[in-house]
Amino acid sequence: MQGMTSVSGPIRPSITRPSITRPSITADSLFGNFGAFALLLLFVGVLKSFPVVRNAPIDITPLLFAIVALHLAWALVSRAHVFPAAVPALFTLHALFALLCVISAGTSGGREIIDTKLRDVVLVAPAMMAIGVAVAADRAAFRRFVLAAQVLAPIVGGLIAAAFALGLVNVVVQFGGRGNLQTARVQYQLANLLIALAASAYAVAALRAQGPRRWAAAAITLVLAFAALIPGGRSGFIGLCLAAVTGPFLVFWHEGRRRQAVWLAGAMLAGSLLIVLVLFAQSQLATGLRTLERFTQGGIGESSARLPLWRAAFDLIGRNGFFGLGFGGYTPAAGWGVNRDLFPHNLFIEALVELGAPGLLLFVAILGCAGVGWAGAMRRASAPQWAVTACFGVIMLVLISVSTDLGNPLLWFALGLLAGTGAESVPRWP
Repeated sequence: MQGMTSVSGPIRPSITRPSITRPSITADSLFGNFGAFALLLLFVGVLKSFPVVRNAPIDITPLLFAIVALHLAWALVSRAHVFPAAVPALFTLHALFALLCVISAGTSGGREIIDTKLRDVVLVAPAMMAIGVAVAADRAAFRRFVLAAQVLAPIVGGLIAAAFALGLVNVVVQFGGRGNLQTARVQYQLANLLIALAASAYAVAALRAQGPRRWAAAAITLVLAFAALIPGGRSGFIGLCLAAVTGPFLVFWHEGRRRQAVWLAGAMLAGSLLIVLVLFAQSQLATGLRTLERFTQGGIGESSARLPLWRAAFDLIGRNGFFGLGFGGYTPAAGWGVNRDLFPHNLFIEALVELGAPGLLLFVAILGCAGVGWAGAMRRASAPQWAVTACFGVIMLVLISVSTDLGNPLLWFALGLLAGTGAESVPRWP
């Protein structure tokens, strides 16, 4: 028939072979791990509590810092950033504060500790702020920062809880070894801070997850809270309680559910107070929980070594001029020698006694700048990032009120993280 084409042989359908997608390493995937390395650098003291790391032939702190510095340099080269106004303001205020520290050190009596303290404030602090800003500016980096805390903290908290259950707290959970009490205290403090950060992240995750994942996140939060009761760090436990309430509250507030936010915060506070009151009332339940024992035995003031440090600081403030003792001059002037560990245990007092009224005003301005930057990022940042960053800020605010000194890198990282919230970054090339 005309109009038809004859085809010789059977018709074979054409076969399209599926394309094989090979995994590739991109700039985003490389830089995303930056957040995890930053978390490990901040809490390297916790890693050193494990025998495998503590007995390693090399110190892992310079190694981690080199990795983080390399990632930071790569981020600056490969990504275009848009920072909120709080970021340059924060670095400007820090530069003025560092300049004041350098000038003030010339009149200080603590010559033996000035070098290391100036290094931490003048050089390490801006580096840690830059790392905090970079983590805040990249969503993948921030997610991995939180994920690293959520992985590492349950390991540490689980070991603490298991050691308590087995009656081995003084053997297994003796961070830093039996022969170094000061190192043990620092590592306990770092462990409690890490646990508090992870607990706040799990509290936020429990609020946003569904089904079994919600119950798992809530259960991990409770386990971490129990683990924080054991080592004895009261500030870490207070920070955990405040952060676990602050995180869910801010998530609801970010989403516009203000009434639910207030009700949830009130319910969580009431539940926490009820649990603490039961533990206080039943003293046998608190046996071995060193944190509760330190709250109840002899009163908070009598059991704390901070009160003599604070009294000495206020006495020196009253006897010195407008510009203070000089940077690093508190310990020798108070009669404690040149031991940097005997700092005033409150950064506001330390700034006032060593740097005078100008130092205190600058330090408060630095904190305020970071806080204003975080508050202004509510519309730009996601609810989890906005809430968890605030939780970290709350934990650090508790810490700097009762411990550490102006050279603590965690503080400056937290300030960079707060000020950089809401920053944006995009790759410069595919």
